[in-house]
Amino acid sequence: MNRIAIAFVLAAACLGAYSCKTRTVEPKGVDYELNYKVGDVSFEMLEMPSGNFTMGLSPDNRSLVKGAVAHEVALDGFVISAKPVSQALWTEVMGDKPSSVKNPDAPVDMVSWNDVQKFIKKLGKVTGKEFFLPTEAQWEYACNQVAKLGFVTVSEWCSDPFAEDSDPMTLAVNPSGPATGDVKVVRNPSARVGVDCHTKKASVGFRLAQLSGDKLDEQILGVLDGQAVDREIVDASVPSPEVFTVGGVTFKMVKIKGGTFNMGFTPESSPAWAFSLPDNESPAHKVTLDDFELGETEVTVGLWDAVMGSVPYLNDIDNPDFPVGNVSWYNCQTFIRKLNALTGRKFRLPTEAEWEYAARGGSASRNYAFSGSNNPWSCMWFLDNAGMKPRKVGALKANELGLKDMSGNVWEWVFDRPDTYTEEAKDNPSGAGSGGNRVLRGGSNSSKWEACRVSNRSFMPAKNVKGTFGFRLAL
Repeated sequence: MNRIAIAFVLAAACLGAYSCKTRTVEPKGVDYELNYKVGDVSFEMLEMPSGNFTMGLSPDNRSLVKGAVAHEVALDGFVISAKPVSQALWTEVMGDKPSSVKNPDAPVDMVSWNDVQKFIKKLGKVTGKEFFLPTEAQWEYACNQVAKLGFVTVSEWCSDPFAEDSDPMTLAVNPSGPATGDVKVVRNPSARVGVDCHTKKASVGFRLAQLSGDKLDEQILGVLDGQAVDREIVDASVPSPEVFTVGGVTFKMVKIKGGTFNMGFTPESSPAWAFSLPDNESPAHKVTLDDFELGETEVTVGLWDAVMGSVPYLNDIDNPDFPVGNVSWYNCQTFIRKLNALTGRKFRLPTEAEWEYAARGGSASRNYAFSGSNNPWSCMWFLDNAGMKPRKVGALKANELGLKDMSGNVWEWVFDRPDTYTEEAKDNPSGAGSGGNRVLRGGSNSSKWEACRVSNRSFMPAKNVKGTFGFRLAL
């Protein structure tokens, strides 16, 4: 997949009375400071690390930004001013005092997008540094990263020409909006609007950005945008599980001896009741896997909180042993990246083949229809016994490998993009090479029994969140 090269929309001065002339230029290089002083006015810049986030959501992930569509974005690192440009700084650089209410410490307003470009050009001459307006993606990322940046004092100009938000299925890398347009993006945490570049409005200001040199690397893009699985070499000949403790929360990884199995629906693992077999489970085909490790249970609310410092919407920290839900595939990757930084290991999502092999019981499989039993009430929380609510992990019967809740409780994201089954035998498959969907497995507390079968597959956009979407870890 072609990656979008970073390009910041830096505006030239307005060349005519009725039109904004903009052009895309390559920044000259990384040259920034974290503290500046212009005359008697000081201002601070903050570094934002490269990473990914769900754009179009409020900072607390509780609601959509008005006028936006939720989609996943990955960004190179950058530097952004800790506060909107003040009236004092504007006056120091430009000489005038345009704001609606005069207060040198307050954000400047009543400045058009074109006025801002003139300010940025003059500031660059004074400091010898290159500044630009943040893109909308950079602005929202910073708003989400640092809640104390004062993003609610004024709405703020962004560099992007305005366009109605589309519904992108795939990851956007360093997006910067349309190439041209006289209507520019103005943002606050809850809404995005388009404002003509000549317009001066009360309570519309701006902040500054600079390049930092922190580029997205393979540890981020290789997972988010690629197909290869970055895995540890696991030796399951010593069967004792690995036990980890992070932030006072302990979890167990079960070692699973690799082997060859029939992936997809097989008659011997058919349930006793009639159901309609989905086309995407056939034909069954031989798959061979290396040794790997898999979480004994789904990732819990408590473990998520220990790694991330907060819990997703609709999760209750008072139920730390419940499976975490309401997470997208991309949210899982953010969690895993932070967990790996804490542990020095290479945790990841299991591949779809690893998940099914483990759910079936691996080399110890007894060909159950569900993970651990042919009796759904004994091994899984599903529609008939869970009341459409998640339950404490590990409370029901384990499967042949000691894994719990692989059927039911919450759907589990796996690494793969959906791939069409063929009769061809495969070694360590990891799904299709492109597409915006990822695979979910196992069914949930709100699923009918047939969705919880070990061969059942569900495909969803990787950006989607739902209370019944969770995951478990692999090594």
